[in-house]
Amino acid sequence: MIKSNSKIALSRVSPCEKSVNVVHLGLGAFYRAFACHYFQKLNAIKKNSVRIMGVSLRTPDLIRVLARQDGLFTAFEKGPSQLRPQVLDSICEAVFAPDSPSYLLEALASPTVSLVTLTITEKGYCLVPSSGELDLTSEDIIYDLEHPKAPRTAIAFIVYSLNLRMNRGLRPFTCISCDNLPSNGVVLSNAVLKFAKNIDEGLCNWISEFGIFPSSMVDRIVPAISHDDIDYLSDFIPHIDLAPVVHEPYSLWVIESAVETNIEFNLQEVGVKLVPNVEDFERLKLRCLNGTHSALAYLGYLAGFKTIFEAVSQPVFETFLNKLWNNEILPSVIPPPDFETSAYIEKLFERYKNPNIRHLTKQIAMDGSQKLPQRILGTIIDNLNSDRNIELLCEVVAAWIRYTSGKDEFGNNFDVIDPKTQKFYELHKKEKNATHLVEGYLLLDDIFPLALRRNDIFRTTLEEVLVRQIHGGTLKSLKEALK
Repeated sequence: MIKSNSKIALSRVSPCEKSVNVVHLGLGAFYRAFACHYFQKLNAIKKNSVRIMGVSLRTPDLIRVLARQDGLFTAFEKGPSQLRPQVLDSICEAVFAPDSPSYLLEALASPTVSLVTLTITEKGYCLVPSSGELDLTSEDIIYDLEHPKAPRTAIAFIVYSLNLRMNRGLRPFTCISCDNLPSNGVVLSNAVLKFAKNIDEGLCNWISEFGIFPSSMVDRIVPAISHDDIDYLSDFIPHIDLAPVVHEPYSLWVIESAVETNIEFNLQEVGVKLVPNVEDFERLKLRCLNGTHSALAYLGYLAGFKTIFEAVSQPVFETFLNKLWNNEILPSVIPPPDFETSAYIEKLFERYKNPNIRHLTKQIAMDGSQKLPQRILGTIIDNLNSDRNIELLCEVVAAWIRYTSGKDEFGNNFDVIDPKTQKFYELHKKEKNATHLVEGYLLLDDIFPLALRRNDIFRTTLEEVLVRQIHGGTLKSLKEALK
């Protein structure tokens, strides 16, 4: 091991020689552990072919660390039995948007920028969860419509910079969402157009005609990293790094090819799949991976398991996952052509069982009101429409309802991180039995669509499962459902 007193500063061998050509909005661990790997490979083929400006819209801490490290950081690939560090250098500049919004707008409007990517999570799009439409009542959207020179949201930065490009006679950049949203290119495009329409009809029409918003699917497990992790990992590298990331070996990036882009480099050279229709990949991944991740997060956390690995190490959760996948999720998805779903599911479980990837259940459980519709509720609707079982999916919804109380089944209190936290607390304080609690939650029409609010089978099944969980606990309820 390399001792800490022999550390050197993390520094770039040669500077970025040209202006940035990619702007990423919402810089965090996932993008650095995922997309930056592909761009690193492109730069290995041709030096400086990708030069990224990484932007944080909300918090400055990571940006300030990366600025001190000249954009460099270490990515640790953690397999079941190995640890591989690699320094990545495709980020040339790190920017905290609230410090310099006009600078960011000008960067986005630069003719050298051909690609804008986003990882802003579901809530960053400011959508109504049940409809997927831009929420014009959102405080941030209202603010941004009134402050064109210093907006807060990614949607506003994109629209105002596209306005600059239009006025300067420049083409729009290609805009790719890397977030876990079904048809994320369509969602992003619709949000941008709705915002633009509230500014200028001509701008909206220009974006509608020339805007480039391909959908994409991203797949890699990237757990949050703690200060203890940083201390531990520092023993494996010769330099000081305060912004490392950890990721699994598996990686898949699929981008819609039906939309013609103007990106100046070839992503296929480094393993990105370009396909005519991303939707089948998206649905499979959202429901099979993200859906079961949320299931393990809520059920696992309530039962006292801190990580996905801890949860899937329990036989009851292994049985639950296999039945959930095979009986309630896979029947609702159409696999992509020549795609072997059974092998995919086996690989998913293998990834969950990686002992070196400690993905926290509380991390995955955040912002459930924004995630549940596409990860779980859509599958329930499809199953109800086809007279299929929904009991195990209702175990997940019931666990989410219990989780949002801010108390686990051992009586321990915890903070619920969600845009609707206060509303959830009010419901749990007001409603004292499962029937009234279900009724209260189903009134949240921005989460539960009409197809579920009016469905007696869903309401009854959810209520029965919630009663079972409340009185018997998570594990007992699962065992009962698996009989």
